[in-house]
Amino acid sequence: MRIIGLYGHSNCGKSETLNMLKELLREAGKSVSAEPHPWSELPETFEYNGLVVCVAPGGDSREIVESNCRYFKVKGCDVAISATRTKGGSADALKEFADSEGVKVEWMAKSYEYNLSRETQKMCNQEMAEGIMKKI
Repeated sequence: MRIIGLYGHSNCGKSETLNMLKELLREAGKSVSAEPHPWSELPETFEYNGLVVCVAPGGDSREIVESNCRYFKVKGCDVAISATRTKGGSADALKEFADSEGVKVEWMAKSYEYNLSRETQKMCNQEMAEGIMKKI
């Protein structure tokens, strides 16, 4: 299993980036979730390039990330992607899950540039989603 953690402070675009990734995966693969959750904090599972990929945009608390990790385990995914905060309980929960699976988290930083327009920030989020997709 590979685990990718997208970390950053509150309201920096982690969930938006991962929701954009979910859209890209829908276009390139297929959602295998019984009830897909486009543009939400809820996790979703995809088949992509012969892999089971789970994407969980929510990650602002330890409890949310622990729930994401239970979801990853139940789905038996090959690639698990979750948002977390920069430090604290949510990041710790993802690291602890990775340790229990005998792997390391591949951390990716997400930051919000306050001097960018909303449209430019959206383009940055889209570019990051495309970059994550290339890592799968």
